[in-house]
Amino acid sequence: MNAILKPAIKHYEWGDRAALPDLLGVPRDQKPWAELWFGTHPDGCATLQTGNGETQLKNVVGDLSFLLKLIAVAKPLSLQTHPTTAQALEGFARENKLGVARTAANRVYKDEAAKPELLCALSDFQMLCGFAPETESLARAEQNGWLELAEHLKRDGLEKTVRWALDEKSHPTPQNLPVHLQSLASLYPNSGGILVALLMNHVVLKPGDAIFLEPGNVHSYLSGLAVEVMTSSDNVMRAAFTLKHVDMKEFFATANFASETPRSATPPVNTGDVAIYEISSAPFSVQRLSVTGTISLTAQHEVEIYLCVQGQAGSLLQGQACVLRRGESLQLAGPSLVFRVWGDPTS
Repeated sequence: MNAILKPAIKHYEWGDRAALPDLLGVPRDQKPWAELWFGTHPDGCATLQTGNGETQLKNVVGDLSFLLKLIAVAKPLSLQTHPTTAQALEGFARENKLGVARTAANRVYKDEAAKPELLCALSDFQMLCGFAPETESLARAEQNGWLELAEHLKRDGLEKTVRWALDEKSHPTPQNLPVHLQSLASLYPNSGGILVALLMNHVVLKPGDAIFLEPGNVHSYLSGLAVEVMTSSDNVMRAAFTLKHVDMKEFFATANFASETPRSATPPVNTGDVAIYEISSAPFSVQRLSVTGTISLTAQHEVEIYLCVQGQAGSLLQGQACVLRRGESLQLAGPSLVFRVWGDPTS
């Protein structure tokens, strides 16, 4: 097949007006370009040219279990989490029974899938990811004079403190905010989400670094350009920092409040051209190909997608992706950087 994909473009308000158009080599149009979707999800199915004209990717390969994205963050995303498979199945059926249209703005469960995510940075990428140990958060709150936050954390523990922060309509924005939260304070003054953000891990990825987010991980992307791979799902439970629908009940039902160290998925240093993102629990596989000369690759899986993010990989231009079926081959040329993604057939 070796067909070039036309992604679904998402112009969310937090998107970057320059990063994705510049990567694709197309004129900037003053719209916020947030995400490019290379997959078959019904909320944004990629298309491709066939002998009979343009058609949706799912009409050619069926429904893919994974979704590949390019994401460009200029403003912070919502404070959010994603469900497990069991939670998604139950929630999707419940909203169907209630008669909530799948495309309705207040629909929370858009599909029946969990949403684990692998994020691979293409630029410096900042995010909030999971909760820091309570002892560290308490010490930081006391040192910076966030005394009400410290009092609640000491008395009630993490989850109850997060509920207090998000349940009340307004909180005075704390003083002495760290630099990475100052844009949030400007965009969402007096939001309880800022108090929650003070309890979270601040992660800065360098280009090539990666992180894996399990279902239930509470997070918010702050800035940067990245490749993102996930199951083919758009189930998002939002709690703050957004104009989209907020569902506090489902956020708390799906969020993990255990303190955790962010799970790095950065490939080990290697001398070859192929870096493998090793995540045993992920229902998809991702490789990063550093192409220097000319190589030929043959698809070993039912469906594989290749995405060029740097340079011109032969017929695959920067920002372009193509799809291969098992046994089909692709020639890549360097210098270029290409991501290769496929799904676990058991997922």
